[in-house]
Amino acid sequence: MALKDFNFDLKQIRSFLEVVNEKSFTNASRNLKISQASISHQIGQLEKMLGIKLIHRNSQDFSLTGEGRIFVKFCNKLMKDVDGLKSDIQAGTFGGVVSIMSSSIPGAYILPEILTSFKKKEKDGIYFKLEIGNSREAVEKIKQGEADLAIVGREIRHPALTYTKIFEDRVVLVAGKDYSGSVKIADIKTIPLILRESGSGTKNAAEAYLQELDIIPSELNVVMECSSPEGIKEAVIKGLGLAFISKLAIEDDVKTGKLRIIDIKGLNIERDFFLVTSNVKTLHEPAGRLVSFILDSYKKG
Repeated sequence: MALKDFNFDLKQIRSFLEVVNEKSFTNASRNLKISQASISHQIGQLEKMLGIKLIHRNSQDFSLTGEGRIFVKFCNKLMKDVDGLKSDIQAGTFGGVVSIMSSSIPGAYILPEILTSFKKKEKDGIYFKLEIGNSREAVEKIKQGEADLAIVGREIRHPALTYTKIFEDRVVLVAGKDYSGSVKIADIKTIPLILRESGSGTKNAAEAYLQELDIIPSELNVVMECSSPEGIKEAVIKGLGLAFISKLAIEDDVKTGKLRIIDIKGLNIERDFFLVTSNVKTLHEPAGRLVSFILDSYKKG
């Protein structure tokens, strides 16, 4: 059967690849922040244009047709070429733009050291574009090819992503300087708490550890949720409540006496920070050099 003339756009290709990677229209819809109906329509348009069926659709199973498997290979190569073109244009125009996505803690307390050390080593005109979000938002940017690399405090596994541990940290409970009480594990359910927003690696690490102690999030006395570590620190300093926060973020405040770490016997929340890169997108040269520098200088075994 002769194929029809090709007439598709990159949004359709991205939607198709996201559905294939997630093996779910629902998850792809959530990740791409578009309706499930829109994704189904886009893939339907692809199938109509190609004159073939790409995906077997039923409630019990998700699988590609033989033609679908061939089309996936084409789509992956196409997106690599598109990303390569964007990178080459950026490199030619600016001497090398490296797009970095980071969750808030590494963006404020890890990346400045990394980028300063890298710039001292590299003498050419590399320009950094840094965007801060929570761990989930950072990972989505890498999956969608909108950033070259990310530093996050949480692994959200996906077949298109590679995670490499580069830093270690602790999540500690902090209070303002005027807080005079002591806290036991049993008290965690009742003390006023300020938490990070959903999607935060800090929040995820704290809640996962507390659940090991049979303390579920719905039992906590949450007085505020905040997307900014700086906002949380200020609220704690003013006495609104206590907070679980990265030790990296409060070292200077502890030294100056604005905050104090509340030691709780039996509470030890450790977390890691990861370099995230795409298995699908080919890094342009400046971004590749930065990734190699981070792995050589900071990779933890």
